[in-house]
Amino acid sequence: MFLIITQLSLICVLLFSMAGYLGRLSKYAELASHFRIQYLLGSSACLLACFLYGEWRWAVVAALGVAINLAEVAPWYAGVKKSASNRDGGRRVKLILANVNFENTARETFIAFAQRQAPDLLIVQEVDAAWCDSLKALRSLYPFSEMKPRDGGSGMALYSRFPFESAPIVLPEGDARPGILAKVDFERAVVSLLSIHPRTPIQNSHFELRNKTLASAADCLLKLSAPKICVGDLNITPWSPYYRNFAKRARMVPAGKRFGPLPSWPAVLFFKWLMIPLDHCLVSDDIKIIQVKTGERIGSDHLPLIVEFELEVER
Repeated sequence: MFLIITQLSLICVLLFSMAGYLGRLSKYAELASHFRIQYLLGSSACLLACFLYGEWRWAVVAALGVAINLAEVAPWYAGVKKSASNRDGGRRVKLILANVNFENTARETFIAFAQRQAPDLLIVQEVDAAWCDSLKALRSLYPFSEMKPRDGGSGMALYSRFPFESAPIVLPEGDARPGILAKVDFERAVVSLLSIHPRTPIQNSHFELRNKTLASAADCLLKLSAPKICVGDLNITPWSPYYRNFAKRARMVPAGKRFGPLPSWPAVLFFKWLMIPLDHCLVSDDIKIIQVKTGERIGSDHLPLIVEFELEVER
């Protein structure tokens, strides 16, 4: 019976793995592309079971499943991590992205987390009026801020230790689901920052809106002066063809490269490798990434994303 379950599980893993490559043809196939880590774990477990049962033909099938998904996950660990500064007088910056979930009432937990981490830039998504009122507790840390509270998970806010200039941005849903576009002055290093939060692509209309939002953001990023950053809960994973097209179209590089995919949702799961990476930071290639990781649980269904990078300062 256990062998039959293993074989059926392996067939399902292979079917979903292959469906993920057809994301341009169907919304459901695109949804299948998001679970590469889980497919890799599942096919590895099936391979081990086949070895234990001496099912060598099925072991070959399981090895194929491992190879397909390993080819998608492994490149995120390729390259050398840069932990030390090579630039003379480079500006080190710490950025945190947090989707706090507008239904989350554990606001003190998040505020304490932000105070401990004390990033230079804090982007908070899904803020409503009540959340913005609670986040006034961070005013002493962040003299510069922009808040766009909205009900239903569409709001966002930017808190900064450094002055910035806001600029208008036109996204497909307009003011109902805004983005934040700013130029942040880090003292002899100015960065263009764009934060967006596209729709969850479950309904057909939301699937289309998410893709339109990503396309609009890519066009916006292409016009911005470097160095530049795009950060947000993009409701997409790196294995989606729409994500790849977004990064290519915007000419941006995922900050998580070399640090591995960083699963961030749903945070209710105990093991991080059962989550999927929905929260992203992409940068222009003149920004040096020092570290990228997910943070502790903050009462939300998302884990926060912590990014440390270095900027070249003007002489």
